[in-house]
Order: sequence, then C-alpha cells, then structure tokens
Amino acid sequence: MKKEHSPSKKKGNRLKTVDLLLGMPYNVRKANRYFVLFFFIWAFLLYGNTLLNDFAVDDEFVTNNETIRKGVDAIPEIFTTHYIDQKGTISDNVTDYRPLVKLTYAVEYQIFQKDNPGRSHALNVLIYFLLSTLLFFILKRLLRDYNILFPFLITVVFMAHPVHTEVVASLKNRDEMLAFFFGLATLHSLLKFADTRKSGYVLSAMLLFVMGYLSKASILPFVLICPLTLYFFTDLKPKHYLPVAAGILILALLCQLLPEWFLPDGERMTSMMENPLFTEKGALLRLGTGLVSLLFYLKILIYPHPLLFYYGYDTIPLTTPTGIWALLSFILYAGMLIFALNNLRQKQVISFAILWYLIFIAMYSNFLVPVVGIVGERFVFAASLGFCIALIWAIFRIFNTEPNSLTIEFDARMKILAVTFLILIPYVALTVNRNREWKDLLSLYSADIPYLKSSAKVNAQYAGLLMRDAYGDPGFRQYGTVDPVKVETMKKHFLQSLKIFPQNYQTLNDLGTVYLFFDHNPDSAVLLLKRAISLNPSLEPAWVNLGMAYKEVHKPDSAAWCYSTILQNNPRQIRAWFALANSYFDMGDLQRAIEMNQEVIKSNPALDIPYINIGNYWLQTGDTLKAIENYVEALNRRMTSEGCSHVSALYKSLGDTLKSDQYRQMASEGKQQP
Repeated sequence: MKKEHSPSKKKGNRLKTVDLLLGMPYNVRKANRYFVLFFFIWAFLLYGNTLLNDFAVDDEFVTNNETIRKGVDAIPEIFTTHYIDQKGTISDNVTDYRPLVKLTYAVEYQIFQKDNPGRSHALNVLIYFLLSTLLFFILKRLLRDYNILFPFLITVVFMAHPVHTEVVASLKNRDEMLAFFFGLATLHSLLKFADTRKSGYVLSAMLLFVMGYLSKASILPFVLICPLTLYFFTDLKPKHYLPVAAGILILALLCQLLPEWFLPDGERMTSMMENPLFTEKGALLRLGTGLVSLLFYLKILIYPHPLLFYYGYDTIPLTTPTGIWALLSFILYAGMLIFALNNLRQKQVISFAILWYLIFIAMYSNFLVPVVGIVGERFVFAASLGFCIALIWAIFRIFNTEPNSLTIEFDARMKILAVTFLILIPYVALTVNRNREWKDLLSLYSADIPYLKSSAKVNAQYAGLLMRDAYGDPGFRQYGTVDPVKVETMKKHFLQSLKIFPQNYQTLNDLGTVYLFFDHNPDSAVLLLKRAISLNPSLEPAWVNLGMAYKEVHKPDSAAWCYSTILQNNPRQIRAWFALANSYFDMGDLQRAIEMNQEVIKSNPALDIPYINIGNYWLQTGDTLKAIENYVEALNRRMTSEGCSHVSALYKSLGDTLKSDQYRQMASEGKQQP
C-alpha cells in the first residue's frame, strides 16, 4: 500500500486533509467526489422547485424568440447580431453582445424542438452547481493552508444566499452565471500557471476570458481580480503576473471594441423611469446616489428581504453626498477600503474578501455609468463571494479559532457549524420561497408590488400586465366587459406610477386606454390622452386612442382630426385611412368615406377590408344590393365562412333563396382563405 505523507504547511493538504466534523485525516481524492455530490444535491435542494416555473421577466430575449427556434442554424446570426433586438411602438431597444448565452438556448431548442421553461430552469440549476463546485475547488486551492471547513462553509453559504435567486430563477440571467463561471475558470487556469509555470495555462485563461465576455461584460472585474488573487495566494513575483494581467486587460479592451466592427448600429433605450441619472448629469447627485446604491448592496447581503425583481425610479431617491445615508455609506466603504489596504502586505484573507467585494460592486456603483434599474440583486452576485468569505471568517474569529488551523477543537468546530446552520435556515427558507414567486410574471409582480410603491416603472408594468390579460379575457372579447376589481387595480397602479413620474406619456396613454376600453369612461380618456400627446406629439398610439375616444363621445370631426394628424406623419398607416373614412361617414359624408377606401384599394388591390367598409356604409344607408356587391368583392379577395354567412343572410332578406343557399353552402364547407 502506498504510504501517505503527513500534512505539511505547504503541500500536505493535497494528499490528506481534515474531516469536517471529527478532525480525522482522510484521502482528498476520494473526498472530492463526496464534495461534488454534496454540492449537486445542495443546488437542487435550493433551486429544484424552479423546474416548475414558467418564463418570467425578459426571458423572451433569449428563449421564446424566432432566432432561438432556428436551433444551430442560427449560430451565424447569433454571433453577428445584438443580444437584444426589441422593436417597440415608441422606440427600439437593440443592444449588447452576448452570443454564448443565446447559443445555449439555441442548442436546447435544436435538441428538444420546443420551448420548455422547466428544462431551461434545470440547466440553470446545473450551471449554478458547476460554478459553485468550481468555486469550492478554487477556494480549496487558495486556502490550501487552511482548515477544509473554511472553504467548504464559504461555498455552502454562497450557494444558499437568497440574493442569488434572481440570477438562478430567472432564465434571462443565465448570462450572469456563465460570465462568473468563465471568470472563475480563467482564474483557475492562472492558478495552474502559478503552480506549474506552463504557459499553456495562460493561453487557456485568455480563451476562457473571451468566452466569459461573450456571455456578459460582467466578467470585466476579473481583469483586477486575477492579479489580486495571484498576489495573495501564489509565490509569483509581480514581474511574472503583471504581464499576464496586462494581457488580460488588452484582451478585455479588444472584446469591447471588436464587436462594433461587424455589429449593426444599436440603440439602447433609456429613461428616467429606469434611472434618473440617465438625465441628471450633476456630479454631486451622481456621487451621492451612487453611495446610497452601494449601501443598498450591503443591506441586501446582510438582510436579504424583501427581494425584488426590479427597482428603478424612485426607489433610490437622488441625493447629494451630504445626505445621511450617503455619509453612512461613505464611512462604511472608506473604512473597508482603508482596512483592506492597511493589511494588504500581510495578505490576510479578510483583506482579500473586502477587495473582492469592492472590485465587483464598483462596476454597479452608478459613479461613472448609470445602471439600469439604479440597483439590482443580480449585480451583487459575484461580489457576494467576498461577503461570504468575510462572514465565515468572522464566525471562526468569534470562537477564537484561526481558519488556517488544520486542527480545530471539537467544541469550537461544533459552535462554528451551529452558527452557520442557524444562518442557513432563513437563507434556505427565503431562497425556496423566492423561487416560487418567480413562477411567472403575474406571480412575481403580485409578490413584489407591495414593496415597490415608489417604483414608477414597476407600477406601470404591473398595470400593463393586467391590461394585456384583460384584452385576452373571453368576457371582454365577447361582451366588452372585464372584472371591475381588475379594472380598479389597473387604474390604481397606473395612477401610482403617474404620481411618481407625472411626465410619463406612455403611462398616460395606457391609463387612457383603460378608461376608454375597460372603464367605459371616454371623457376621462380624452383628458389623459390629450395630456400624453402634449408631452409627446409623435406618440401615434395616443392619437389612435384619442380618435376612438372622440368617436365614443360622438365627436367625429375631432376623431377625423386625430387620424388626419397620424396620416400627416405616416401616410402608409392603412388603419388610420380606414378610421378617418369611418369618421367621415359618421359626419354624414358618405362619398368622402368611400373615396378614402378606394384610395387604399389603388395601392392595395388584394385587400378585402376596404370593400367590407364600403359594404358596411351602403348597408347602414339601406342599400342592401350595393352592400352585397362590395361584400362579394371582399370574398373574391379573401374567402371566409363568416363573410359567406353574412352575404347569405343578406340575400335571404331580399328573398333571393337561390343565392342565399349558395353562400350558406359555401359557409358550411368552411371556406377559409388566409
């Protein structure tokens, strides 16, 4: 039997380590398999219930879209287009470059040939398990002179921290996990280089870094993390690791610049509702608000409740550096930085933890670049590792135990495990419960809205979701009625959004829509829609809705003015032509109404709707024969059972049973032309 060596300060832990509970030596290679199995079970205990979830916030960007449904055939398109390509009625949102994330969904679709949120959630949990396992082995390497309990508990707490629920439970946020995974893999390769001095590991680190950037730019802090880690935990001298760090920096710059050479022009939609710093350029306000943002991240790490899918204006109010919370944040962060730098030469693990946290969270501080949503839980994902290291270090020190002691007294070990267990109980409960809230959009919005009364965007989004559901309600489609409670909820949250941000013309238009179609209050709709148009005269949906509201209050001349305004800006808006023609008919100008439909026929001779409109005009004026003549012309262009039944009934009213039977037979045959 091969003789095992006793642990030494530097290398003993590679062959033997110490049992987590009993302090007995055991074989590391065999134990590693048990660690991997434990982390697999732990990941699915924490996030297994996400497999029951549907799609949620922003998942359509990377899952339910036409590009993904092309499978692997979409690879050239995925790598030559933007990550987000969203067309809207107000503006477009075409931005970012994260092809590797979309590729994972395309491969999923290629294999299974259907959208399956449960399967995608399972893959998210698997990625979380893999990155957590990689993290453990990196920590084990960094802390190889430490008791194995130390990196193990750090990893367990990291995996369970509730602040990670947004990243794991949200399919869209797979990008964060992949970027962090490849960042850790980059670090792992550089540690291998430090141990072996083989240059091949540097090349693999470069490749892994690029893959991380192709997942998301949130890998960029590793440009600083890599040399910091090599300084703290290897024997490499600066002349060996600084050139490597410089190479990664150059690679990061290339990753930023090269996509601009071949990507089409992008457009990032920003608004005050997302972050007032997009419009407020004052340096003092940016500094003060940034400090409060940083304080928020400490708060949710220490007390992760409530967890919310989005924040935005006005959840973090604009403030100057002299505000009480900004000053508190400055004192805390300055203290952490000074402490870490003062102990930099001693290479204390707590200094490393603080610097890890500060480097990662700096990217989302709002100091240099405003962050979408002002703050977000996903932004603290990688930074939270620094917090977890510091937390477990503090627990060890509370019981006068050095983490780098290979043997720990049984009583101290039990106390450390007990305190950690007490922390894990609420962590696990919060995580599992939060996963349920991510079940779908309605569940998520309903759970979060009580805590987001000061978020203009979330209140508008929640009301907008209810409005979209109402449009699909069978009662509305058949009878034009919607549950009054739902209507009042829509109005309540649109009004709350406007209370926070009165100048939001889109919300004014949406609220006007609710009053018009669901509350049957066209007078209030007119006031809101006119206000929306005064803020944005080019807001076409508001002009359309205003025209319909004027029609409801029997002001066809005002409705005609609305549709004429639309056509001045967009002459090809065919629906506006039809609406304007109908307005002329309402004003008693039959000839003008017919002429407008005939103008559409000239440019769109295969379209059936103009003939239906003209037929309706003649029918309402009592000329059934002319009405039938136009309805038949419409059927010649698009044959439908409904149209045939209508013509059959009209012929029957005229006493022409032969033609009535002919069209009734056509209707019964289910004549349908796309």
